[in-house]
Amino acid sequence: MEACYGKFFNPCFLATGVGSLPHKDAQRALTLIARTLPQTPFWPQLPKYSILESMNIQASPGLPFLKVDESKGEIRFDATLDGAKELEKVYNSYLAGEVDTYGIPLGYAGGFEGMIQYLERTPPLHLHFFKGQIVGPVTFGLAVQNGNGKDVIHNEVAFDALFKGLLLRGRWIIQRMKTVCADVILFLDEPALSGYGSAFFSVDGKTISQRLNEAIEEFQTQGARVGVHCCGNTDWSLLLSTKADIVNFDAWGFFEGFSLYPEAIEDFLCRGGVLAWGIVPTSEFTGKETVQALMEKLEAEFGQLAKKGISEETLRERGLLTPTCGMGLMSVEDSERAMSLLSELSRKMREKYF
Repeated sequence: MEACYGKFFNPCFLATGVGSLPHKDAQRALTLIARTLPQTPFWPQLPKYSILESMNIQASPGLPFLKVDESKGEIRFDATLDGAKELEKVYNSYLAGEVDTYGIPLGYAGGFEGMIQYLERTPPLHLHFFKGQIVGPVTFGLAVQNGNGKDVIHNEVAFDALFKGLLLRGRWIIQRMKTVCADVILFLDEPALSGYGSAFFSVDGKTISQRLNEAIEEFQTQGARVGVHCCGNTDWSLLLSTKADIVNFDAWGFFEGFSLYPEAIEDFLCRGGVLAWGIVPTSEFTGKETVQALMEKLEAEFGQLAKKGISEETLRERGLLTPTCGMGLMSVEDSERAMSLLSELSRKMREKYF
């Protein structure tokens, strides 16, 4: 295992989750994670347990200009609020580093608090890291509309205030996670970036890079490794050129698109970046997948990148394994089979190469 230790973070085919699980029974979800990923747990979003745990809503309570309709599970931009007071509150908190008022309320974070309590009660031996997630700024800015019905990301004043609130929420998440594990990974979930480059996508690359890097640097300053997750296809050179420590992509369905950027991949790896291979399918899961077939697919993909001049040894050392996306839309039974498959795949790959 010597190759797994050194200057960079070398996960060597450790595995973790993306975010959501479909369970309505929170304890069953936590037990699943403890069983399949005991040394690399993540805290789950459980949108079927509570709509308040869905990605955008979970990040929303208490942010400036927003109201959450808990009964409908909707976020509204409240134009009746005093704009000056909303701005003053969030900027004062941001400058003072006051994160307590930006914690996720308990009703929005049963999966989070449940995993924290589990790790407090039963800390696993050899805990490698604890992984969490928060909606990324671009996806959030495109999911919320301002009082004029336009995406709030295009309202410079309101969006910057919301963004500062997201940063405070991320700070709180990291600090809370660090009470049970020193090595924390926080992913920015950016599914909206799969639309980047289309005629219907309204945010330019400069804005995407700027906002992502601001969030990444903020959370790195808090002592976390920071990943960016996009579950569709995108301009991967854009994400690989950010300051992210980890880039998570769908290696099951979109590897060919990802492989079109060998120079960006090489540059990312050379500066210590980690590729998180979303190799266990979620929306396309059939139950017929096998560890052997997934191993062969991964190895074939490594081989294709090696033909483009990228070191297979580096790809293996700097490789993390995940599902392709969150599992919130799967059946409970399929999600549990997929999680077991991910765990066994990680074990087999580590045995073979390290």
